[in-house]
Amino acid sequence: MSNFDRLGGHLGSRLGPLPAAIALVAGIACAPALDRIGLPPSVRWALAAACLLGTRRLPALALAAIAFVGAARGAVVHTLLPEGVAANDRIADRVLGTVEGPVVRTVRGSGAQVGGMWVWAEEVLVPGDRIAVTGLVRSAPPGRSLERFELSARQIEHLGQDLGLTARVWRWAAALQARAAARIDDAGGDPVARAALRGIVVGDRSAVPEELDDRWRAVGIYHVLSVSGLHLAVVAGLVFALLRRLLAASPWGGRIHPARWAAPPSLVFAIGYTLVTGAQLATVRALIVIALVLVGAMLDRPIRLLDALGVAALLVLAWRPGDLFDPSFQLSFVAALTLALRPPPSRSGGAIGARIVRWLWAGVTTSGWIALTTAPITAFHFQQVSAGGVIGNLVLTPLVELIALPLALAGVVLGPLGAPLIRIATWLVSLVDGAAGGLAQVTPVGHIAVATAGMMAVLVVLSLWFAARPTRSIVDTLAWCALCAAWALARTPPDPGALRVTFVDVGQGDGAIIELPDGDVWLIDAGGNASARELAAASAPGATITHLLAAYGHDRIDLAILSHPHPDHYLGLASLGVPIVELWSAAEPEAMPTIGGGPGRALPGFGEIAAAHAARGTRLAHPPLGIVRTQAGVTLEVLAPRFVRAEGGVAIEAADPVRTVNDNSLVVAIHYRGRTLLFAGDVEHEGEDALVGAGLGRVDVVKVPHHGSPTSSTEALIAATHPSLAVISCGRANGFGFPAPAVLARWTAAGARVARTDRDGSIIVVVDAAGGLAVE
Repeated sequence: MSNFDRLGGHLGSRLGPLPAAIALVAGIACAPALDRIGLPPSVRWALAAACLLGTRRLPALALAAIAFVGAARGAVVHTLLPEGVAANDRIADRVLGTVEGPVVRTVRGSGAQVGGMWVWAEEVLVPGDRIAVTGLVRSAPPGRSLERFELSARQIEHLGQDLGLTARVWRWAAALQARAAARIDDAGGDPVARAALRGIVVGDRSAVPEELDDRWRAVGIYHVLSVSGLHLAVVAGLVFALLRRLLAASPWGGRIHPARWAAPPSLVFAIGYTLVTGAQLATVRALIVIALVLVGAMLDRPIRLLDALGVAALLVLAWRPGDLFDPSFQLSFVAALTLALRPPPSRSGGAIGARIVRWLWAGVTTSGWIALTTAPITAFHFQQVSAGGVIGNLVLTPLVELIALPLALAGVVLGPLGAPLIRIATWLVSLVDGAAGGLAQVTPVGHIAVATAGMMAVLVVLSLWFAARPTRSIVDTLAWCALCAAWALARTPPDPGALRVTFVDVGQGDGAIIELPDGDVWLIDAGGNASARELAAASAPGATITHLLAAYGHDRIDLAILSHPHPDHYLGLASLGVPIVELWSAAEPEAMPTIGGGPGRALPGFGEIAAAHAARGTRLAHPPLGIVRTQAGVTLEVLAPRFVRAEGGVAIEAADPVRTVNDNSLVVAIHYRGRTLLFAGDVEHEGEDALVGAGLGRVDVVKVPHHGSPTSSTEALIAATHPSLAVISCGRANGFGFPAPAVLARWTAAGARVARTDRDGSIIVVVDAAGGLAVE
């Protein structure tokens, strides 16, 4: 019987930690859907209580109760800015608070919680310091948490200290991390390898070059560049083994149980190492598992790995339910589950050569199965699968985890006497980096996409089931065929003859993908994080759009339309990973103010980004008013901006120099099979009045102007368009307060269903070949 079959019996026989964790995961995964239908958390808690009361007669209801608890804990709390944060029309936000541990150090700077928000700063944040931070607040990237903000600090004012017990512990941990990082630097060696070693040993990734990141990611060993669960397992395991041997060799070895006495100090060391290295998600998960194993050793009651993983999942997700959507959580737990479910290797005897071959084969197959079970996750989140991960994790990861890490850690503990050990570890990391660079050149990275989270989950479950089978049979052949079929169906092209429009969740900004019936792709705006310091973070929505295009099976954009040159609409164009054939923007007949770019600005303006695309072959154009393109039955019409050079003259498509940038948005309508979709950019009162005055009529779908701002969505525009669906593209808990309650009320009163990317995620509208309209 396989581990997976035993797991099935375990699920049916009693309520163990892993079945409870699976129920909690299911509840959290369903929470966004329950949010969309408006089921409040209070009702979910009531359903959990009702199921719990029924467990005496029907014990299986305990799983339903846990699922409803997960659905309640996973509910999104929709707020504006945290208490104490002042927003001033996004010019500057200010937060007062105490730096809370842990403090994370990456290439973005130093990051920590301050006053209910995650703050990034160039200077080192110290736990317990009371500070006033001025910068720009924006919603944190998806996956970190369901209710977290991010502030990029521009100025920090130190107000004193608040040194409670927790702050003192984190302060000690941060100071110890800094001293350890300094000892690694002082030991000398290749500077790039030293930067990587600091990340490997103490979690300080502040100087790891992006090029090294790319090399290690290409061969599947990126996870070892920071302190992971495997790091902690190796360190705690070595400490435990060393202490147990020392105790066994001591004069008391025959009178005590060495494992029982070695477990407590090993657990203390594991907790301390977790704190010093920043208590990241994978490390906390591993700490829970290690703690259970060590407590079992103390009590002489070994615990199964499956049960330990279940407890770890329960504790982590009960604490932070949003971590379920974090790729690192998914990857680490699926990899650990694969190890737990794989049949144990054969322990039969034989010559030492045969045993070595069996050990190597077990390592290759286990690495391969982990690559297979985690492939759906990387395909869903990153649209790629690396074949080099099997070789990288078999050869390169052990060099880092089992040799370089212990040597460097021992060198740090020994102080000045340990410098030679650190230099050897640095040399090994440099060797691994060189091998990773060479391996990356010869191993392919498959650009494979999985379109939906549901399909990802199906692929993971099928892969885990297949990996857990101890023998191969006709059932396994059928399972393999089902797995291949599921992969083949992972992409989701629109139905034949259908027009599909995806309003992409790009945070606080706009971005929409239009797929024509003939397979061509149009893009209207590309999002952008205007408050980010670096272009990579500012243009991240472009990567989101690229990933979605890959999931849909597209490798280019035939036409991109920019509504207006504001950063939350154009910055994403900088990181699009596919070519653009043609890029449209509104004509500017007069001198217009420059938006973005310019001296002293870290982020480029639209002109710079457009020029970069033009250099790669993109045609730049300014479309005229009226119907500008008819293709595959789809008609594209330009409605604004309308500019009249002289009184009584003919209106042309061009920005009016006396209007704002928002009111000069390039507004387009798409017509197909009797349906009309209006993309209104960020027009406000004046621009909307011009549209209505020019004869704007009824439409079926409106991309609501200016993210639901109170300066837009006038009664006149709503009455003229009278849509059945109003789509608002805005960031989760954004600092503007978009969408305004009055705007929501006006669209709803007109009979429109309101869909929002901040609550619903990406919104898909399909017009089929018969003219039917569906919203997904």
